[in-house]
This record gives sequence, structure tokens and C-alpha cells, in this order.
Amino acid sequence: MMRLILGVAAALILSTGHALADGLPYRGHVKDTGAVPNWTGFYVGVGVGAGAVVHDLTVSKYEYEYEYEGYWRRALSFDGVGGEGVFGTIIVGYDRVIRPGWVAGVFVDYDFSGISTSLSAYEFSASLDHTHSWSVGARLGMLSSPTTLWYATAGYTRAEFDLRTSEGYWDLRSPSFDGYFVGAGVESILRGNWSLRLEYRFTQFQSETIADWEGTRIDLEPSMHTARLVLSYKLGHRD
Repeated sequence: MMRLILGVAAALILSTGHALADGLPYRGHVKDTGAVPNWTGFYVGVGVGAGAVVHDLTVSKYEYEYEYEGYWRRALSFDGVGGEGVFGTIIVGYDRVIRPGWVAGVFVDYDFSGISTSLSAYEFSASLDHTHSWSVGARLGMLSSPTTLWYATAGYTRAEFDLRTSEGYWDLRSPSFDGYFVGAGVESILRGNWSLRLEYRFTQFQSETIADWEGTRIDLEPSMHTARLVLSYKLGHRD
């Protein structure tokens, strides 16, 4: 799964490089073709994807310097604990041609996920499932042809995880994470108002505390790599 995601990312980067090497449209080039689809307007879309999540887990102990004062000291650190899975997505957005050959847009999307992480040691086991997330983002792209848009994207995201353990007496919290994402993609008009986009994203979340008891604290900081394929329908006339 991870190889697939990295392969999609590499393909996007290489394809973008080839497009740049071949020469993206100069100002007015696309406009002069005489058959330019209309990229301006609202759209809705649905899609599927694959993803991998990597968790950095830190266990800290509270050390007292004085009777009532102290500090948190890192006792253990586990980097690279992760899992893989697939997800579905829905998206609503708006694009606008800001100048000949250039398209900018904003969007909101929602992912319902099956990406899961499992951890076991001795008689202890735990699972951390990414249940869903939503994102607000923007994109900016260039047209390599009237029907093909290469773009970069970035924005804010919030993800929900479900944490379960074999030891029910541990006071572990199912965390919510805020973060940002960056990515790149390509969108091509198929026919009429329908288009298909392929996109890679990297998402970095902030660290959250999932347990804090008797001077011991456990913090979790995830990051995600995802690749998604989305079929979109533009509202209004494409031509």
C-alpha cells in the first residue's frame, strides 16, 4: 500500500516535470485555441483513495525538582508506528480562471476512512482507527491543454481517531487532531461536465495527549500520505 502511494506521488512529480519541460501554456495560448472548456464554477465529486498513517508516540514522566515544581522528561519514544487502508471521499468546490492558462479554487471535502493501526506487545494490544476527517483547502494550477489542469493544493484538516485497547482500565482518550496538508494533482475533463482528478497529499497533525495519569503522559503525533481518485461534475455549462 505504501509503495502504491509513493508511486502515485512520484508519477505526479515526474509528469509535472515533463509538462514543464515540454512548455506549459504562455499567457493567452490556451485562450487562442478557440475551444476552451469553462473551468469557472461550482462542482461536486466523489472518489476513493488509499492511505498510510505514521504515528510518533512519546511517553513522558513527570520529574520533581522541588516539592511542588518539576518538568516532563521523555522516557520512551516510538517513531514510525503506522498502518494502511482505503477511504472514500466527497468534495464540494469552486474554481475560477484568474487569467488565461491559470485556475484557482477553494474546496471542502470529507473522508470516511478504513485506515487502521495495530500495536501489540506481550499481553497488551491496541488499535487506532482513522474514522473520518474533513478538510478546507485551496488550489492553484496551470493548464497544459484546454482540458488538463496541473495544480498544487494546501489547507487545514481535522481528523477523528478511535482508540481501543485490551486493558480497559487504562484511561486512554480517542483523540481528535488538527493539522495541515500539502499536495499536488492533475485533473482532466472527460466529457461534458465530467472530470477526473488524481491527487497526492501529505498531512501533518499536531501532537495530542491520549493519556495522563500518575505522573505519566502519552502523546501522539500522526502524519499521513494519501492518494485519491475523484470523479467530479461541474454545475452549470462547461462549454
